[in-house]
Amino acid sequence: MANFMNDTNLPTPSVKSLVFASGLAILLATILLITAVLPAEYGIDPTGLGKKLGLTQLSSAGEDIVDPVITSCKEQLGQWTDSTTIVVPVHSGLEYKFDLLKEAKLEYAWKTDGAKIYFDLHGEPHGDNTGFFKSFKLGSENQFNGSITTEFAGPHGWYFENKTQAPVTIILNTKGTYQVLGLM
Repeated sequence: MANFMNDTNLPTPSVKSLVFASGLAILLATILLITAVLPAEYGIDPTGLGKKLGLTQLSSAGEDIVDPVITSCKEQLGQWTDSTTIVVPVHSGLEYKFDLLKEAKLEYAWKTDGAKIYFDLHGEPHGDNTGFFKSFKLGSENQFNGSITTEFAGPHGWYFENKTQAPVTIILNTKGTYQVLGLM
């Protein structure tokens, strides 16, 4: 069996071919970074290709491995306490909720990336197993703001339904005394 480590018949690559190969590798890595990694990991999509391929939906997976369509950050954004980005897939619906005490106030403002989306702001009492819920506001809009004061303790939030041909991104800003439950 030949020992390849000591084979002196192998050609030595030229500096020119090493520079070319390195440049090509850097170019391919940059293209992959811009078209796949940035949209999938960070939601940054300078070419628009990430959205077309559905990669931007992956960007919100971040810390929430259970459901990859949402990210939440707790930072002061002017008057808002929380800002959450929700991506509703094509022809799908999802709920985003907060746990509120009785007579708690929840202030909110949300806006889509342009498309109208069906919404139902509602709440369910703690411990109720009958399926009862009370709707406070519903409609089909691309933005909405207001506040609610709860009549009962329990999960309160939105059901969003995307009836469009593309994913819809919603930025939801909230303020109040609550515990974020997230997707339900």
